[in-house]
Amino acid sequence: MTKANKTPQKVNEANLNDSLTPIRYLDSPRLLSPTSHDSNLATCKTRLETIVKQLQDNYAKWQLAQQRGTSICYSIEAKKTKCLEKSQDEGSTSYPDDLILPCNKLAIIASIFGDIANNAKELLRQLSAICKLPGTAADTIFYRSWKLPQFVAFTKELAERYEQESLVKKEVAENIAHSTERSQLIAYTTLWEFPQNVDSYVHLGFLLLAEEINLKQ
Repeated sequence: MTKANKTPQKVNEANLNDSLTPIRYLDSPRLLSPTSHDSNLATCKTRLETIVKQLQDNYAKWQLAQQRGTSICYSIEAKKTKCLEKSQDEGSTSYPDDLILPCNKLAIIASIFGDIANNAKELLRQLSAICKLPGTAADTIFYRSWKLPQFVAFTKELAERYEQESLVKKEVAENIAHSTERSQLIAYTTLWEFPQNVDSYVHLGFLLLAEEINLKQ
């Protein structure tokens, strides 16, 4: 083989070596190590379990407050009805002393609804923060079929419904004792007893949530 033929061969070898040289892309995303990835998922699972437990506990508190508030509304309605009847005949006061205690209790219960609504907003914020953690947490199924965005959507709608209904409860608590007609009393009691926002639809949502995390409710 002549020297003239060897020169191109060396050039080709140099080109081949250049093509095998590793290239570092500075703009490429930094990948998480398997250990770091598993740690993030474990953290997400722990936080998610805590949030779900709080959602369920708060809903149980909501239901209990709903029942107690309904009983108090009926008590106020009965006392106020007697006052309205007496005031028409004898000109007596429409605000007897025995109305003070049930009205104060109803006001306290109404504030509980407000606290639960605010807590739901905080839990929503925490869930949204979990979705932004590094890794693939947002696409991970931690229980049976729901991914994190589905938990976020559930909590978001729940927080909105809680807020709307808490305003209704506050309105009833502030005005039921000031009713001047029997029909108003019935209207306020009915408004409390049959909520339009935290209703059977929300109850079904919690049944689905319990089924998702495989807990009996």
